[in-house]
Amino acid sequence: MEILRVPPFPITVSVDVSNASTEYDYTVIDLADSSEINGTVTSNASSKVTINLPSIYDNDYELVINGNSYFYELRRPYSNPNNHGTVASEISEYASNEELARAIIDADSEEFYYKKEVIETTGLGLDYIPVWKEVHKVLKVYENNILVWDADNPDDYAVEYILTDDKTAITMASSEAVNRDESARIILPSSPTDIVEFNYAPRGFPKGWDYKLIVATGYPSLPSDITRAAELLIHDIECGKLDYYKRYIAAYNTDQFRIQFDKSMFSGTGNLIVDKILSKYEKSIKYIGVL
Repeated sequence: MEILRVPPFPITVSVDVSNASTEYDYTVIDLADSSEINGTVTSNASSKVTINLPSIYDNDYELVINGNSYFYELRRPYSNPNNHGTVASEISEYASNEELARAIIDADSEEFYYKKEVIETTGLGLDYIPVWKEVHKVLKVYENNILVWDADNPDDYAVEYILTDDKTAITMASSEAVNRDESARIILPSSPTDIVEFNYAPRGFPKGWDYKLIVATGYPSLPSDITRAAELLIHDIECGKLDYYKRYIAAYNTDQFRIQFDKSMFSGTGNLIVDKILSKYEKSIKYIGVL
């Protein structure tokens, strides 16, 4: 079930339960990192309970209550239906068209959500862990399955993990001068001496160590041009302008009804202006293959 992540916050869901005026334990599971929120709620006279869902990220959640599981998809719309209608029927119709327009945009470009995601990797013997995603914040870091950083409780940890200024890697914060290792050190085997044993003390992210990074990725706010593109598509849907058979006929012969379609019918959104807007947000990898 999709729920639009729009004000007022927090997002609430209503669930039918067995008994009225009864206390129930519930668990909200974030399916991105399997984190849980546990609580207790009392049903009303109509045997319903109202529960808050986390409302910061566009993630999927599982609600477990009274032995039953309910699944919710929180998604930020590209154009808020509440701003395009005065009565419930108008808002509902616009929301339906917005969902379709959003699906068309997501299919033709990257998605414009703000998500919590998990990156599992290993250390490279550097002071950096490269990231390929559009990361905005480091939420948690697990080193060899041990929690070593939690952004919600920063004072509990000796080391702070941050993004580099160019947002391409995760590193450790330092208030002092530091010459970071940007490539793995070359360790040559050496014979022990009577004076000292040559040992290498690992720093940064030691090679081969396991790391699980929980990060915030995507778009904290929606680009204004994407909102405009969504509104153009919604208008086309409302007016029936996305009938592809009307748009991509390159040749039409009577007699035997020989129709030839232009190859552009298999790409794009059906709106040239929207396609131009989305061209700068194209997916970095469209096809998986071998070079």
